Amino acid sequence: MHYSSKILTVGFWLILLLSAVPTDGRSQTPLSGQIFDRSGEAIAGARITVTDESNHPVEAISDGDGRFTIMVGGTGTLRLEVVARGFSKRVEMVRRDSVAVATPLRIELEPGLLADAVTVTPTRTEIRLIDAPSSVSALTRVEVVNSAAQTMDDLLRQVPGFSIFRRTSSIVANPTTQGVSLRGAGATGASRTLVLQDGIPLNDAFGGWVYWDRVPRQVVEQIEVVRGGGSDLYGSDALSGVINVISRRPVAPAIDIEGSLGNRRTRDFNFFAGRQWRRLQATISGEAFRTDGYYLIAPDRRGAADALAGSEHRVISTRLSYQQSDNTSLWIRGALFDEDRRNGTRQQYNDTATESLAIGGRTRTADGSDWNLSVFANQQRFHQSFTSVAAGRATEALTRLQFVPSRDAGFSLNWARTSFRRHTLVAGADLRGVRGTSDETIYTAGRASRFDSAGGRQRRAGFFAQDIISISTKWQLAASARIDQWRDSSAAAVQRALSTGVMTPRFFEPRSATAFSPRLSLLYRPTEGLTLRAATYRAFRAPTLNELYREFRVGDTLTRANEKLTAERLTGGEVGAAWNLAGRTHLRLTGYWTETRDPIVNFTESITTSLITRQRRNLGRTRSSGLEAESEFRLTENWRLTAGYLFADATVRLAPQDPTLVGLLIPQVPRHQFTLQTTYSNPRYLTAAFQFRASGSQFDDDRNLFSLARFSVFDVNASRRLGRFVEIFVAVQNLFDQRYAVARTPIETLGMPRMVRGGLRFNLSQ
Repeated sequence: MHYSSKILTVGFWLILLLSAVPTDGRSQTPLSGQIFDRSGEAIAGARITVTDESNHPVEAISDGDGRFTIMVGGTGTLRLEVVARGFSKRVEMVRRDSVAVATPLRIELEPGLLADAVTVTPTRTEIRLIDAPSSVSALTRVEVVNSAAQTMDDLLRQVPGFSIFRRTSSIVANPTTQGVSLRGAGATGASRTLVLQDGIPLNDAFGGWVYWDRVPRQVVEQIEVVRGGGSDLYGSDALSGVINVISRRPVAPAIDIEGSLGNRRTRDFNFFAGRQWRRLQATISGEAFRTDGYYLIAPDRRGAADALAGSEHRVISTRLSYQQSDNTSLWIRGALFDEDRRNGTRQQYNDTATESLAIGGRTRTADGSDWNLSVFANQQRFHQSFTSVAAGRATEALTRLQFVPSRDAGFSLNWARTSFRRHTLVAGADLRGVRGTSDETIYTAGRASRFDSAGGRQRRAGFFAQDIISISTKWQLAASARIDQWRDSSAAAVQRALSTGVMTPRFFEPRSATAFSPRLSLLYRPTEGLTLRAATYRAFRAPTLNELYREFRVGDTLTRANEKLTAERLTGGEVGAAWNLAGRTHLRLTGYWTETRDPIVNFTESITTSLITRQRRNLGRTRSSGLEAESEFRLTENWRLTAGYLFADATVRLAPQDPTLVGLLIPQVPRHQFTLQTTYSNPRYLTAAFQFRASGSQFDDDRNLFSLARFSVFDVNASRRLGRFVEIFVAVQNLFDQRYAVARTPIETLGMPRMVRGGLRFNLSQ
């Protein structure tokens, strides 16, 4: 593949570049120590940063015994900062005399609240959650393990404002309905939220949706959710926010294995293994899942055409990194993913196969600058069948078979530096290109009658810059901006009648556009425990190749493509406050307002007894405003409780193509969402977690004709150690078997019934 050769070429030059980084020639001496928690257990993977009086920072990571050694230079007092996930940040001043340096330090960290979580996503550089200029939620590895959810999207439903195009879990949902949005921006098949794994995009390059199963659960260290326009740093797809999955980076040897069996013939196996040999670190993770699933149609409406909606997927991912020096590292990651799905009738199915490769590196130069480069490529093949189900659901007829091959590649280069002790500067550039087509065989009366092919190329490029200014100990100002340019080219649609061979081609003119996305944030901290912030921003999302050229049919609803679509553009603002009370309670409250011009919607053109016809169109303007609240309470050493709520008033404000839509609610957006999680953890006896989520009513269509009633579900997960290395667990989703609707097309389809599974976890980490 030519993508692979390009990546290898870039990797070769990257290695040469990083090898040429100059070293610091100053006289240096070792500063060593050991990191512990309150119980005396060593903390591996803590980041230690030492800064001298000349503002020259040096970093190290604690090993499996919590030990570290840093070579420091300069004179005077050293500032030592220790950060570890799940613990409060610790800062100490160390004298630079021979006794202080020669004596190993013993540093004890206190357990942290959510406010102490280290986040990368909001600013593209590490910062505490409470210091972030955006509204951020963080799910830690402990929360991932304690959740009953089997998929990433079900796990993220604990975050207020997170919504998928359909309410359906990705266990049985068609992947093209798995576009995600935040804060009532309005869900579509294409995401209005950018989803990343370690900064590499997970959004499908052709369609914008997300394959949530591409990331094995065991590899997840933390998930960061940034709400509000994020195009100032991340460009298109970040219209309503960014979700970043951060992978584990073990310093000590680690082996984690989980296997479970459940009802509906559900089987799941996932694992993670990692180890470091001096300068080389290697990890491998994988997952294999299968379930027969459940019927999507209620028993009283089910017919002979209906079948179980089940799925199976397999994924394996490996990563190698090499620490060339204390300041320079290189890495490479590869992954294979494939899935097969049955979509609820006897003839509807889809399958996907993806190969991914990414390489990159990081270096810190003598002036304190951090440079990060990543290069990635994906190759994917997607198949899907569509049918028409007769009234009474006794029979179905095949209407089309679809094959979508696509390839994409891109890179991202980031630079960050702290200057003059008051400025944290970040800048960078990125590029992503995709080529894909939708090849369809159309069936009429059971026979293939026509072949359609449509697709093209798309290239997106952007440059951004940000300055986080510490005006004083209480005031912080963050200003950022980005310029993006995208181009659609080589686009065409061809129809060929199979009976005559006559071809009807259509060629689309190349076109390009630009967007400017600024953001200004102000943060004020009157006391150590209180933070106030305000922000205003603009964001955008360019239409995907899927929206421009691919049509599809779900049930009795046909949605046509539209090659004339233009970009969505959002303007918004927010104000918020965060309280950290007595180290045991954390509260956050944010009010927001956003207005989106030219949002891409599925516009209803006609409705008949047998077919609803829609087309993707740019609507005039929509508005979403509301309030989000999150809280965390550490009730005792063993009890922890978190809760969240979102109120979203999302309505159509302007619709020149159909003025009757003005004032209607945006489809797929509930006005109220509430989540509650409580965890009891006592490793000697039991760990139990309980999750509750409730969603208000919403509409499934632009005309607000098909309503979906409110619902609530309870999940529970309990585990107990059987020894040092083995743990037994049981998890239940939808504990009380609540029946609720997830779609009406116009036939009502149902959400996940009770799912029970149990199994063993093996933790062989040293």
